[in-house]
Amino acid sequence: MTATYTAPPGPRGGRGTANAADYALDPLGFLTRAVREFGDVVSLTPSNVLLAHPDDIGRVLVDRGENVVKISDGTRRGPTGFPLAMMNSEGADWERKRARLRPAFRSERLAHLEEAAREGVARTVGSWAEGQTIDVHHEMSRLAMLVGATHIAGREPGEHGEALARAVAAIMRLTSSPRLPAWLPTRVNRDLRRSLRTLDDTLATLVREHGEDGTGTALGALLADGPPFEEVRDELATLLMSGYETTADALTWLLHLLGRNPQAGARMGEEGFAPAAAKEAIRLYPPAWVMSRETVRPFEVGGHTLPPGTVLGLSQWVTHRDERWFPQAGEFRPERWLAGGPAHRYAYFPFGAGPRGCVGASMALREVQVIAAELYARVRLEPVEPEAVRPRPALALQPLGVRAVVRTVSPS
Repeated sequence: MTATYTAPPGPRGGRGTANAADYALDPLGFLTRAVREFGDVVSLTPSNVLLAHPDDIGRVLVDRGENVVKISDGTRRGPTGFPLAMMNSEGADWERKRARLRPAFRSERLAHLEEAAREGVARTVGSWAEGQTIDVHHEMSRLAMLVGATHIAGREPGEHGEALARAVAAIMRLTSSPRLPAWLPTRVNRDLRRSLRTLDDTLATLVREHGEDGTGTALGALLADGPPFEEVRDELATLLMSGYETTADALTWLLHLLGRNPQAGARMGEEGFAPAAAKEAIRLYPPAWVMSRETVRPFEVGGHTLPPGTVLGLSQWVTHRDERWFPQAGEFRPERWLAGGPAHRYAYFPFGAGPRGCVGASMALREVQVIAAELYARVRLEPVEPEAVRPRPALALQPLGVRAVVRTVSPS
């Protein structure tokens, strides 16, 4: 029997290219307005549907490929894609790559991560002066690169750190803008390709110089079974970009929110408060602000049957700010996590969920809270023009304009 497919409601009936243009110009605002006006299942284009209810988000994320997949063979390679990495793989290939990396993110590695984080904070704060105005995102990027490379590759990035940071920053900046097709020789596309080449060259040097570290690093695990260099490069690129950039973004947002809420900042030394503050900052400003899956079979949702090949969008930005799951959703309230967090399991999914949830999720959250707590034990960061701060939705949700004056904390 042939399925009858029906389209959910959406802006302009979900049929106009104007929706794609509106999304490109203001994706956060467009997605928020779409759900507010049309509900939890919204047609954005004939082949793109946004799902906002935690029930549906859970169904999609826990699916093991029977009904949805992360990618399809026809959509695997993009202008910033790393097709051989675990996150861009499916089936047995994905299982093999995830099993290879899993030991590098086990709980016993937390002590190594925390040590690297504390040493990195001490070095960073030591480079600041009382009363100095700093670019918080720049400083957190340097710190996250130091900690991330030490943890992932078993060594400080040294001179390679600046090259990596510049390449990633360029990729984030360029992917935040509406672009013409990648094959067109536009300035943005040329700059993007140049940044990707820099990233490739720097990663190749890191791999070439890597020695036996004996500490169970992710890079050591990648090299253990002698895969092709292209596979190691793609995996290392996604690990560094997802780990380093998202950590820097989450830290910057957290410090911005703590600076605007000094009473919360004063509690960072209390038992359990730093983890709650980190979760709350990531709720309000999730580094991964949208994700997608693709249907491989007819998919029923909200009274509609969607055809195979439909891209299902899930937006952390939208669902994390839904008043149904988070009262006073626009406010920074770490206390909500001390009381247990949202009642619905899938109202909060900053690292995804289900079998394809981020393999390093617990470590990423731990790194953010340890660094923030260590910073607040040494300094306070007074915001400079906090009203000018805004999010830039690139591959990660970047904070723009976060500046602060350093104030040293007197020893008690």
